[in-house]
Amino acid sequence: MISLDNLSSEDLVILTNMLALSFSKDRTPDEINVLGNFIVGVGCIMLTIASQEQYLSSKKQSSTSSNEDSDDDPIIE
Repeated sequence: MISLDNLSSEDLVILTNMLALSFSKDRTPDEINVLGNFIVGVGCIMLTIASQEQYLSSKKQSSTSSNEDSDDDPIIE
């Protein structure tokens, strides 16, 4: 299987065009609309998952660095 991380931006454009043409071949406009909307829906959910994972990772890193910074401060009583 192709690793998408190793493809150039030009290669990704060519790949997406090939897939779009392949999926659209011999289909009615209504079928193409349904398939296209389905793919967009899947993509939106994947972006939401990635965004939430990045947010939680960032929040965890921020919390960790805040705890480390507070350990360096002297406690004044």
